[in-house]
Amino acid sequence: MPRVRKVAVIYHGLVPEAGVLARRLVQRFRTAAQWTAMDAEAARKAKGLADCELFVTIGGDGTILRAMHIAAPLAVPVLGLNMGRVGFMSEVDAENALDEIEWYLDGNARIEERAMLQVESAALRGGPQHALNDVTIGRGSAPRIVNLRTHINGVHLTNYRSDALVLATATGSTGYSLALGGPVMDPESDDILLKPVAAHMSLQGGFVLPVSTVIEVKFEGPEAGVLSVDGYVDMPLRPGQVVTVRTSPYRARFLRRHSTAEFYASVTRRLGMRQESLPRRRQGRQARA
Repeated sequence: MPRVRKVAVIYHGLVPEAGVLARRLVQRFRTAAQWTAMDAEAARKAKGLADCELFVTIGGDGTILRAMHIAAPLAVPVLGLNMGRVGFMSEVDAENALDEIEWYLDGNARIEERAMLQVESAALRGGPQHALNDVTIGRGSAPRIVNLRTHINGVHLTNYRSDALVLATATGSTGYSLALGGPVMDPESDDILLKPVAAHMSLQGGFVLPVSTVIEVKFEGPEAGVLSVDGYVDMPLRPGQVVTVRTSPYRARFLRRHSTAEFYASVTRRLGMRQESLPRRRQGRQARA
C-alpha cells in the first residue's frame, strides 16, 4: 500500500496513558494524524472520515472493536497499539509505538482481511448491526435459563435451553467463545462459530458453520433478554423476537507486519501458555551453572 497521508487516532478514554500517547503521536506525525477522539465518542464524531486512510487505536481489543464499527463500512484498515491485557487483535505494543509506527505509515505492511457478522432484529434501533467479534443472545438480569429456538438455513436445529447462545467470527473465537471452551479458528477463516452457554440437555460443543449460513434464533423468554453485539451494543429482547445472523458484506481490515502463521505463536504467548526460548548462549551458561 502507498504512504499513509491521513490518520484517525482513537484511544481508550479511561486509560490516561492512552491519551498521552495519542497526543505524542499527533505531535510527531502532525501531517498525517489529523483526527483524534476517545473510543466512547468516536462514532458520534466520525463524520468526514471518508477520505481517512488508516485508523490507529490505542488501548485494547475493545477499543479496536469500537473503531472497526466505523472503519469497516469505509473499507479503512486499522492498526492497533496494545495497552490491554491480551490484545489478540493488536499489532504493536504501545511502549514501542513511536519507534515502529513509521514503518506502517510508509506503506510497508500487508492488509489482513477478516469476516464480520451482520445482525438483524426488531430489537435493534436503526437497522442492522455488524459485529467483528460475536453476537450473544441470552437472558437478562433474571438468573434463569431461556428457550432459544434455532434454525440453520431455514431448518430447525434445536431449542437451546441455556443462559445464552454465542455466534462468533474467527476473530471472536479468541474472545467470549474461547472462555466457554470453544475452539480457536484461523483468523482469516470466514466460518461462523455457534456456541451455547450452559445449555441444558443439549450439544455443548456447538457448531462451525460455513460462510453462507443464515442463523435465525427466536427468543422465547419467558422474560426479557438481551441482544449483545461485540459486547458493548446491548439491546433488550422481548419474548417472540427473532435475531437473524449472517456473514456481513463488510470486511475488517488490519495492517500486519508478519504472515498469518505468526498468529498461532501469539495465541499461546498472549495466554501465558508458552515462554519465549532463551538465547542459545544464555541457555548454555545456565546449564553449566
